[in-house]
Amino acid sequence: MTSFLDTITPEALHADPYPIYQRLRRDHPVAEIPALGCWLVTRWHDVRQVLSHSETFTTRFPSAMSEIFGSENILSSSGDVHQGMRASVEEVFEPERAGLAREYARKLVIERVSGMHGRADLMGEVLQPVTAEVFRWMLGLEVDSTTLLRMAQDLWLGVLDPGDPTKIAVSAAAMNELDAALTPWFEGLAPDPSSAIARWRHITPGSVCPRGAAEVLPTIRVVLPSLPEPGWAAGSLLVALFDDPDQRGLVRDHPELLGDAVHEVLRWMPPFGLVERMTTRPVELGGTRLPAGVRVLAAIGSANRDETVFEQPHAFDLRRRRQPLVSFGYGEHVCLVRAFIPAIVEGLVAGVLDVHPDVRADPSERPRVAGWGARYTARLCVDGLGGSATAYSPGRHRVVAAQLTAAGRKQPGPVRG
Repeated sequence: MTSFLDTITPEALHADPYPIYQRLRRDHPVAEIPALGCWLVTRWHDVRQVLSHSETFTTRFPSAMSEIFGSENILSSSGDVHQGMRASVEEVFEPERAGLAREYARKLVIERVSGMHGRADLMGEVLQPVTAEVFRWMLGLEVDSTTLLRMAQDLWLGVLDPGDPTKIAVSAAAMNELDAALTPWFEGLAPDPSSAIARWRHITPGSVCPRGAAEVLPTIRVVLPSLPEPGWAAGSLLVALFDDPDQRGLVRDHPELLGDAVHEVLRWMPPFGLVERMTTRPVELGGTRLPAGVRVLAAIGSANRDETVFEQPHAFDLRRRRQPLVSFGYGEHVCLVRAFIPAIVEGLVAGVLDVHPDVRADPSERPRVAGWGARYTARLCVDGLGGSATAYSPGRHRVVAAQLTAAGRKQPGPVRG
């Protein structure tokens, strides 16, 4: 007799994981899924335990990610090596600086959408290109944003589908292209406290020698695929607001609520829905005994909809009381840019709605959200652009430039691509 666990396939999860997660949370919160070859963890407290205890649930194990990105990256490392890489750049990504990224994203979006009229694909024409430029600026990379976005998307292919040799080959080619583009520039990189990459090269706690390209490139490779995350989340938030006129009206009449809406969309539909770990020893999790050496997938998308933590979790509601999320991890490997991602999402959505308050989903091509390792809409076709568009004032750019100068950061360059 076939059990429910035997019916769970990657294809079913890709189409819509949430009904499957709901049943797993109820009946099999820590379950070995035959078609996945791993254990799937779906309840909030169990997922948090996996993310919080890196000595038991390690990031150091053979995987498609370590094969593509290199095993000595900031995510796969631990202990002193990991802490040294984080300490080098934590000052650059202090939460107090996240507002600069928000305003830069907003400015770039406004510049792009001010001339738009009628229909457009916001994901392809605005949200992802702008996010790529913001990341290029955040990291201090000397790669044009169009190329950066393409390489980020190619690097993701092999991670999301490690069983497909063709996609692994695309990711490997992107890795080689990135290395070839960055290595000569990196080796000549002078100290610059405003650049995350320069800090990774020159600020080495406990060592007087700068790091070489081989030490830093694996971390750049593993950071780069997170580039699409703010654009995906912004797209999901716009879809949620398009589908609920009342909540869209709240954001329109009370712009200060946009931050709450961003927090809610990162709960309701986090763009990155899974975190992979391996057990280092036998451990009990959610009443289930796991042996050492097994792969564990912590389902962030499921944990953020746990009925025991969130009331009516399947509904998007920006009026919901804010509660902690597992979207950015915990413990040693908590997301380094966890303050910046929500800020960028807020800037992206604010820029669109500031200029085009009447924008709506194109009724002839409704957004289609898919995926479970990463869940997003690839195309976000909208209509109603230009009906009430307002002109962008460059005065805001001068304010942003002044803030950047005061904060000791380089003024962002123009959008490339």
